[in-house]
Amino acid sequence: MRYLFIVLFILFSIPSHAQNAPPGMKPIPHAEDANSVVYNDPEQKAYFPFGHDSLDHFIKNNIHFSHVENGGTGKAIVIFIVEKDGSIGNAEIINTSGDKDFDKEAARIVKKLPRWTPAKNKGKIVRSSSMLTVAYQLN
Repeated sequence: MRYLFIVLFILFSIPSHAQNAPPGMKPIPHAEDANSVVYNDPEQKAYFPFGHDSLDHFIKNNIHFSHVENGGTGKAIVIFIVEKDGSIGNAEIINTSGDKDFDKEAARIVKKLPRWTPAKNKGKIVRSSSMLTVAYQLN
C-alpha cells in the first residue's frame, strides 16, 4: 500500500531578469501583439483565488502516482501562463524530476487547475507567467 508522505507546492512568479535564467529554464517569448504579451513581473501577480491550502488540496486529490511501484521522491518545476480569463495555458516542465512519468503528471495537473485571479499591470488585466514546484515523497 502506498502513502503520500509529503507533497510540497511553492508558487512564485518568474522574475523580470528571466533572460538570465538558470540552465533548463526558458523565458516565455513575448509576442508583438499587445493582447498576446506575457508579463513576467506584473504589478499585481496572478494568484490562486482559494488560497494555498486549497491549491495543495486540489493537487493532492487529482495527482496520480500509479507508475511509482516502490515509493520514491521527485520534484518538477512547471512554468505556465495565467491567461486574462484566469485559465491556465502553456504548462511546460522546466526542471525535470528525473522521472518522465511524474513530469508529465505534474504538467497535466497544472493544466487542470481551476481558474486563477489574473495578473494586473497599470490597472489592466494581463497575461502573466507563473511557476509551480511540485515535489513528492512516497513510502
